[in-house]
Amino acid sequence: NLVLRNNGITAVVIDEQGNVGIGTDYIPVGFLTAINGKIITEGFYVEYFDNWPDYVFSPTYKLLNLSDLSDFIETNQHLPEIPDANEIENSGYELQEMDALLLKKIEELTLYIIEQNEQIENLKAELNNLKNYTNE
Repeated sequence: NLVLRNNGITAVVIDEQGNVGIGTDYIPVGFLTAINGKIITEGFYVEYFDNWPDYVFSPTYKLLNLSDLSDFIETNQHLPEIPDANEIENSGYELQEMDALLLKKIEELTLYIIEQNEQIENLKAELNNLKNYTNE
């Protein structure tokens, strides 16, 4: 291992497999880099994600009805498919996977808004018909 220290404190470690630890000498199995501290960057690029949620806009996608969604939230105190606070606290999460889940929820919200807007427009038309009928 190559270890760089600053005043006796581990600054950088490169192990025999080429994995890098910054601010730590512990690099968990399955990870190439471990950092003990905050990171600042001007950009972060995710190369590929295998199941981007554009499928939400497919005509065959089954959107949970709002009543079932409300029941789920009341029972579980979080959105379906989104990990609860305990799971995040205990296991963390994959940034790429969470981005896709959050986008899926945004797309579902968009569909709910469109559906509600259609209902509002239909109700307005019915109200106008009733007003016209009573004025005759």
